Amino acid sequence: MGPLKTRHLDVLLSQGMNFGDAHSGSAVCTPTRYGLLTGRYCWRTRLKSEVIWEYGRPLIESDRVTMAEMFREVGYRTGMVGKWHLGMDWRDKDGKLVNDGLSSGDYKRSRGDAERRRKIVEERIDFGQRITGGPNDHGFDYYWGVDVPNFPPYVWIENDRLIGKPTVMKPESMFGSPGAMLEGWKLEGILPGLAGKASEWIEAQSQQETPFFLYLSLTSPHTPISPSAAFQGKSGVGTYGDFLMETDWVVGEVMKALKRSGVENETILVFTADNGTAWAAGFDQLEKRGVNLRNHFKGGKAQIHEGGHRVPMIVRWPGVTEKGTRCDDLVCLNDWMATFAELVDYEIPKGMAEDSVSFLSVLKGDGKKMKKERAVVHHDYRGKFAIRKGKWKWVENGGLFDLEADPKEEKDRSSERADIVNKLRAELVKLKEG
Repeated sequence: MGPLKTRHLDVLLSQGMNFGDAHSGSAVCTPTRYGLLTGRYCWRTRLKSEVIWEYGRPLIESDRVTMAEMFREVGYRTGMVGKWHLGMDWRDKDGKLVNDGLSSGDYKRSRGDAERRRKIVEERIDFGQRITGGPNDHGFDYYWGVDVPNFPPYVWIENDRLIGKPTVMKPESMFGSPGAMLEGWKLEGILPGLAGKASEWIEAQSQQETPFFLYLSLTSPHTPISPSAAFQGKSGVGTYGDFLMETDWVVGEVMKALKRSGVENETILVFTADNGTAWAAGFDQLEKRGVNLRNHFKGGKAQIHEGGHRVPMIVRWPGVTEKGTRCDDLVCLNDWMATFAELVDYEIPKGMAEDSVSFLSVLKGDGKKMKKERAVVHHDYRGKFAIRKGKWKWVENGGLFDLEADPKEEKDRSSERADIVNKLRAELVKLKEG
């Protein structure tokens, strides 16, 4: 990465296993978060493309088992700190739902008309009412965070209530969609706030006999790119570099909290991302300063190319996962549901986590590998599909690529390997219908 240093993540790499072929469930945030928490591809839901927009309805079905519900059922305390972005129910002064008429596809069809409907919804919301459909209704005992950092309401949420009332409108000078804001709200305060609350929760839970599970869902390095004052100018390569350094600092704060609490050697720590690098990072400008974030892969966030959904993933499991190792097996973030279920001896109910495959044996280093013939489905912002199996990746209406020989997807092999194309096309059809 050149002059840009991430010293805490470097330490984590030396202490754990680095996954070189890990993928988010989608090339954007909402669908990946759904898949991580449920073990199910998001395109099986009503959300076939894009993301949940402002004041969108809950996406996780009320009867769908989540990772948090699984952990709680086997005796864990469950907490979430950070960005939710999976929809919530908002109510008026009489307790009636006001956002139940908003459609996931509103923004795709007509941004202007959808903006009008969003404004009407916001005007009807009583921000003092209890919020439902969020983390507390999907297995989390405790929640602190923001729905989406660049969507209204611009205010902290604790459990099912807003911390303060948004009484002013976001200024145009602040990044994000227009909408209600808590007076004095600063985007630059989000990361420090999340780091502090996560550390506080870890320390509190560490004093209990009950084991805990924390889902720390950072708002970085997604837009808004808003490093706090302590990190502004620190990287020497621009605002995005500063924000990456602050993200690395948050990881360090979590590591310190675990050590300070005496549970460092009893805790599995996972670091990953919900999609590839955002184009707002400014690839060209960073490269001029010696930082090449797209050295290995083509594309970025939202795209079906590898740069859109191949993500970093590091796992530290003291005493179990060998330090400083690397795994190049094909894994998807959806697989964490089955992996943790096997870890805690939880039997996943029939019809749940259907797109999740355990890789616990890989973490334990018992010589086993992921199923080499398993397939992973990729999905982008516009709803386009690709399928990966072994070294081959086939993109619908986009070509066939040998990722071992051509990781940047520069040479379409579909004309010479029609047999592979036909097999992958048939498997994708089967998976989409399953």
